[in-house]
Amino acid sequence: MSQTEAARRLEVTQGAVSQWVARAREGGEDALKTQPRSGRPPRLPAELVPRVLAALEALGPEGFGYDDQRWTTQRIADAIARLTDVRYSTSKISDLLRQWGWSWQVPKRRDSRRDEATIDHWREQLWPELKKTGRGPERDADLRR
Repeated sequence: MSQTEAARRLEVTQGAVSQWVARAREGGEDALKTQPRSGRPPRLPAELVPRVLAALEALGPEGFGYDDQRWTTQRIADAIARLTDVRYSTSKISDLLRQWGWSWQVPKRRDSRRDEATIDHWREQLWPELKKTGRGPERDADLRR
C-alpha cells in the first residue's frame, strides 16, 4: 500500500506516515512504540497529587485560613506550597486543575437573609394550591371587587 493510501485510511498526513516508515526502517517495530515525552518533568511528583487533592477537598479554603469557601488559583497555589513546598504560578495552577478534572465555577449569590424553610413551604404547599385554583392573591382581590 502506498504511503498516500495509508495516510488517507488512517486520516493522518502523509508526512506522519513517512516519519513512521523511516522510524520503522531505522529501529524496527520497537521504534514505533510511544516515546517518552520530552520536556521538564512535573514539579509536583505524581505520588503527591492524591494527597494534595484529598487535602484541598477535605479542608477546603477555610482549613487553609481563608474566611470563605471560594478556591482561587492563588489560594490553591498557596495551599500546594504549604503542603509540599512546591511553588506554582496561578497560570500553571489552571493547567493542573484541568488535568485533575476540576472545573472553574462561580459561586451562587444568595441573600444572607434568605429563609430556605419558608421558600420550601411556599414551593411545596402554597404554590401547588394556587396553581390548582388558578387564583393568586391578585386574582382574589379582583374577584372581591
